[in-house]
Amino acid sequence: MPRGERPLGPEDTALLRFAGDLRRLRDQAGKPSYRELARRANYSPTALSDAAGGRKLPSLALTLAFVRACEADPAPWTKRWRELAVEHAQPSQPNAPYPGNAPFTEHDAKHFFGRESLVDEIVESVRATPVTVVVGASGSGRTSLLRAGLQPVLDDAVVVTPGHDPVRDLAEALAGVFEGTTADQLAEEFRGDPDHLRLRIRQHRPGLVLLVDDAEKALDADDFLTAVTRCPHVVLSVRADHHARWRAAGVDATEITVEPMSADQLRRAISEPAAKIGATVETAVIARLVADAANRHALPLVQQVLVETWRRKRGMTLSLAGFEETGGIEHVVAQGAEAFYAELGEADRRAVRQFLLRLVSLPRNGIVQRRTRRTDVDAHLLDLVVKARLVTLTEDGAELSHDAALRWPRLAAWIDEERDTLRTHQQLVTAIELWEASDRDPLALYRGVRLRRAKELGDFLTVQERRFVDISAKRETRRSTALIAVVAVLIALVPGTVVYALSNERKITELHDRELGGKALSQSESLLEQRRPYADKYALVGYEVSPSAEAEKILRLSSAVTRGIPFTGTPADDADVVVAPRGEMAAVTDQDGTDRMWGLDEDRAEPGKRFADRHRVVKLAERRAITKDNNGQEHLWAVNDANDITYLTALPARFRTLDLSADGSRLVGKVGDAVDVGLPTPDESEHAELYDLSDPRMPRKLPMPVRAPETVALSQDGRELATGSWDKAAGTTTVEFWSIGGTVEPAAPPLSQHVYVRGITYSGDGRWLALEHSSPESVVEVWQRVPSESPVLRARLDTALRAGARVTFSDDGRVAVVRDNVFEVQQLYTNDRPADRLAYVVGHGASTRAVYRPQNRDFLVRSGGQDPELLPYDLDTGRIIKRMCEKDGARLTDSEWVKSFGEVERVQVC
Repeated sequence: MPRGERPLGPEDTALLRFAGDLRRLRDQAGKPSYRELARRANYSPTALSDAAGGRKLPSLALTLAFVRACEADPAPWTKRWRELAVEHAQPSQPNAPYPGNAPFTEHDAKHFFGRESLVDEIVESVRATPVTVVVGASGSGRTSLLRAGLQPVLDDAVVVTPGHDPVRDLAEALAGVFEGTTADQLAEEFRGDPDHLRLRIRQHRPGLVLLVDDAEKALDADDFLTAVTRCPHVVLSVRADHHARWRAAGVDATEITVEPMSADQLRRAISEPAAKIGATVETAVIARLVADAANRHALPLVQQVLVETWRRKRGMTLSLAGFEETGGIEHVVAQGAEAFYAELGEADRRAVRQFLLRLVSLPRNGIVQRRTRRTDVDAHLLDLVVKARLVTLTEDGAELSHDAALRWPRLAAWIDEERDTLRTHQQLVTAIELWEASDRDPLALYRGVRLRRAKELGDFLTVQERRFVDISAKRETRRSTALIAVVAVLIALVPGTVVYALSNERKITELHDRELGGKALSQSESLLEQRRPYADKYALVGYEVSPSAEAEKILRLSSAVTRGIPFTGTPADDADVVVAPRGEMAAVTDQDGTDRMWGLDEDRAEPGKRFADRHRVVKLAERRAITKDNNGQEHLWAVNDANDITYLTALPARFRTLDLSADGSRLVGKVGDAVDVGLPTPDESEHAELYDLSDPRMPRKLPMPVRAPETVALSQDGRELATGSWDKAAGTTTVEFWSIGGTVEPAAPPLSQHVYVRGITYSGDGRWLALEHSSPESVVEVWQRVPSESPVLRARLDTALRAGARVTFSDDGRVAVVRDNVFEVQQLYTNDRPADRLAYVVGHGASTRAVYRPQNRDFLVRSGGQDPELLPYDLDTGRIIKRMCEKDGARLTDSEWVKSFGEVERVQVC
C-alpha cells in the first residue's frame, strides 16, 4: 500500500501555499498515484512527491512536469514559480563575477572583458589628441568602459560625473588630486576662470587624464565644458541621443563610437569573468545569450540574467537549468518593467503607455515589431524608462531595449487594445515619410477618411505628426472651397461634357491601362535601382493593368529584391556567402575574416555559431562543412544547424577540396604542392584522393580511379563520381562516370568532348549533368543521364564570358546558371524539344551559384551588389501574387498611389 503524503500543516508561507496548490492540482486530476504521475512526467515518484512536500522549492522543470502530468496549463505556474524563486534563490555572493544592473567599477577590472580593442583605440586617441569623445547608446556600457576599462590601464586618471552643478562635481572629484585645496576653493576658482584647471594640471599632474562620464548632462554648462576641454587629456562620454548637441558645441575632438558587442566579444564577456574565479558557464547558456544579445545594446540585461543564473548555479557551474529558471532576458525585462511601472503615479503611467506604444510598429502582416522614434516625452520620465532598461536611446531616437519588451504582459495587453490605433498610426508615419521624400508634394497630404482617422489619434501624435495632420486639414478646406466653385461652372456645361465623355470613353480607358501600366513598371524599376521599398507593389500594379513578358520579369525581380535576405556584421566587399545544398543554412564571412553560420528562413537570416578563428568555408553540405585556415590547411566540421557546429578533424596536409557530396558522405580533392599559391608549374606528385566520411572523425580513403583529373563532381548521394581528364595533344576532355561502393567501378560509357571541360555538376536526382567548357567563350551543356548508357545532349547555353559559370538544378527539371552578374533559368525536356528560357536577369551573381530551395520552390541567388545578401527568386508569378496578397503586402497606400498616379482610380491587385 503506497505511503500517504506528509501533512503540510498551516500554509502560512509562500512555499507551503505553492506545495498545497500542487497537491490540490493532483486532486483535481483525479488524484493519480505518484507512480502513475511518474509514468506521465518521466520523473521518479520520489521527486514528484518531494515537489509537493513543501520543504524546498522544486526546480522549474520538475514543477512543470508535475503540472503537465496533471493536465494543467503550465504558463501560470511558470510565472508563479519565478516569483517564488526570487525569494528562495541564493543571495548574491561577494565573489560574483558579474555586476548585474550596476556598471563595472575600477575594482571590477579583472572581470571586464570583451572591450579590449575599444579600450586600446581610446588609449591611442588619448595619446594623440587632447579631447576624445566616446559616443554610445544608453545601455552600451559607457560607464563600465571608463571605470573598468580605461581608468585601470591609464597611469593617472580620475572619473568625473557631472550632475545638477557640474563645476561643483568637477571640483569634488579633483579635491583629492591637488594637495592643499578644498572642493569649495576649486569650484570658486574654476567659475572665476575655467582655464585654471588646465594650468593646475600642467603644473602639478601633467599626465592626468580626465574621464568625464555622462558628459551630456553638462553640455549647457559653458564654464564646465570650457574647463575640461582645455585640459591636456580628456575623454568625454556622451549618450548617443545628445550627439548633435555635442557637435553644436564646436569642440575639436576625436570621436569614437561604442558599437554593440559582437558575438565573440559577448561570448568573452560572459565566459571569461567566471573562468577568472574558477567557474564555468555551460555552452548552451552562452549560445542562448549570444543569440539574444549579440550586436544589440543589451549588456545590462545580459549582466542581470548572469547574476540571476549565478544565484542558481550548480557548484561552480552556471548551468542551462539555472539559466532557464531565471526566465532569461524576457523575464528580466518584464520583472524590471513591472517594478518600474508600480512606482509611477497615474499621470506618468498614462504618459509611459503612450510613449511605449509609439515605439511599436504593426505592419500589414500583423507581427508586432520595435521601431525607433524621435522622442517628445518629459526628460525626467525618459530617464526613468531608460534606467528601467525598457528603452534604449540612440542617435536616431528611442527604441524598446529588446524584442523581449514586446512580450512584457502589460505592454502586450496595451498593444492588443490599441491595434487599430497602431495600424492607423503606422499608415500615417509611412505617409509622412513619403511626403518628405517627395519634397512635401501637396498631393501626398492626407484627405477624406484618412485625414479624419488621423485626427482621431489625438494625443498619440508627436509634434511632427500633428503638424502633418494640420497642413493636410488646411489643404482639405481650400480644396473643398475650390471644388464648390468648379461644380457651379460645370452645371452650365453638362450636356456638352456628357456627349464628349461618352464618345471618348473607350479610347481613354485603353490609353489609361497602357500608360498606367508603363508608369507603374517604370516606377518599380527606378525603385529597384535605388534598392528602395515598394518596387514589388508598383510592379504588381503594372502586371495587373498591362500584363506582358516584360511586366512578369520586373515583378519576379522586384519580388526577389524586396524579399532579399541580408546578413549583418559582415564586410561589404569581401563577404563570401556559401549556401547549403537545400538553402536552409549559409556560411558568411564576419568582419574579422572568420565565417559564421546563419540559419535561413523564408525571408530572413538568423546568426549562429562561428568557426575557428580565420576559418573560411570552402564547401558546405548537409551536416558537413570544409573550412580553410590562414595557412591553407583544410578542416572537416559537423554542421547540424546554424547553432550546432562541431570540429571533427584536419584533412591531409596540402589537401584541396574539389567537391563534397550534398549529403556529406563523400569527399574528393587533390593533394600536392601545386595547391600552394605562387608555384609557377604543377607538381608532378599532385594527385586526387577520394574519402568516405561515414565516420567523419576518421575519413576512410577509397580507391581513386583517375590519378589527377582536371575536374571532378560527386552526385548528391555520393554514390557516383564524374571525372574530367584533359588530353592536351588531342585537344579533348574525357568525362568518365564511376560507381562508388566497396570498390569503384565504371557506371556508364565515357563522354569525349573536343573542348576543355572546366566544371561538372550533377542534378539532385542524378537525371541531369551539366558540363561547362570554353570554346573560347563559356558554354554550359546539359546532358540527360541514362542509366548504364551514354548521356544525351538536351540543352546548350552560350555566353560572351570566357569562364565562371555556376550551375544548379531544381527538382522539377529546371537548370539555373549564374555567370558574373547574370542569372538565367531554363526549363529542360527529355525529348527533342529545345529548353525554354524562363528567366534572364542582370544584377545578380557576384560569382556564386544559385541554390534551389525545395521547401520554398525558389532559387537563392547572391545579390550582385556590394552588401552580402541573398535574393529569393520565385519563377511562379501566381505564387508571388498570392504571397503578396496573403501578407497584405500588395496594396499601395493611398498616399503612395496619389503621389505616383494622382487622381487616377485605384487598381485592385488582390
